[in-house]
Amino acid sequence: MCCNYILSVGGATTLETVGDISTIVIALVNTFLVWFIFIKTRNKGNEDKEQSRKLDLLKSLILDHNLKHFYSFFEKVESVLKGLKSTGLSDDQKSTIVELGNDEFIKLRKKFTDSLLAVDQNLYDKVLECSDQLQSNISNNAFDPGNNLSHLPKYEECIENPLQLTRTEILKILFQYKG
Repeated sequence: MCCNYILSVGGATTLETVGDISTIVIALVNTFLVWFIFIKTRNKGNEDKEQSRKLDLLKSLILDHNLKHFYSFFEKVESVLKGLKSTGLSDDQKSTIVELGNDEFIKLRKKFTDSLLAVDQNLYDKVLECSDQLQSNISNNAFDPGNNLSHLPKYEECIENPLQLTRTEILKILFQYKG
């Protein structure tokens, strides 16, 4: 009986202490988790609002008003560069045609590409890089002595296909933009 009394009094006190400590630890962990989830949810909500705002800005300010300039650019450049199909063009004549094309690139940048800066620098950089690569590709192909652009398949390979691929690539960049 003496041993049972000591064990029950001492054991109950020890168990109660361990139980109280574990309750406090659980309460602290729960408090930390609730705080952590609250902060994460609030930050995610702010990020979602910012992303939605950027997408709305892209749609309303850029695409609704300036996408027509994008399509117009490709139509005009195709029309201008068809002059490269002529046989026996001198370098001066090629230069004139390429310069007319370059004028269209400048218009694209002013009327469409630069407006993307209002939305996102990375979006602007990607679209600008695509159009710059196209412009350089056209210049290189126009003056490459190994390219007979008056031959239709070669013209399609060096001029028309890069135009179509770049138009598609830029549209893909715009479509994939998530804010």
